[in-house]
Amino acid sequence: MKKKIKIIYSGLIAGLFSQGILGALFMSPPVQKILYNPNWQSELFLEITPTREIFPSVAGLVVLSIVHSWLFNLLQKSIPGQTWIKKGLFWGFTIWIMYWVFQEWFVYHTLLQEPILLTFVELTILLFGSLIEGLIISKFLFEINKEE
Repeated sequence: MKKKIKIIYSGLIAGLFSQGILGALFMSPPVQKILYNPNWQSELFLEITPTREIFPSVAGLVVLSIVHSWLFNLLQKSIPGQTWIKKGLFWGFTIWIMYWVFQEWFVYHTLLQEPILLTFVELTILLFGSLIEGLIISKFLFEINKEE
């Protein structure tokens, strides 16, 4: 039972922290100036994205971080690296490649017609957030899985 609770709170902490950092970065004036520049961005993106509800989106991503924590727990022994840092970086990259790259390509680039260079800007920021999420999850769960 103690392990299940640790999986849940490691996912919650990782999700809250990484989403907080991503929110701060995406709301920062320099990033806003790039992503919402009407000379560079698609009209559809500019029309649709301001209407999204931020709270349910972020809450869903935090809950998804609990799933990431649970999956890390299941897969830790097969994740490359001998330290929590190496495993965490690999796990963060895995989260990024399996979730964010897919979402950015199919939602933002394909559906909202975001230019590919702006998609790469977003993916770079999202990689940073994913690495933080992976590191936090690994920091919390690395030792409890080594004890088994």
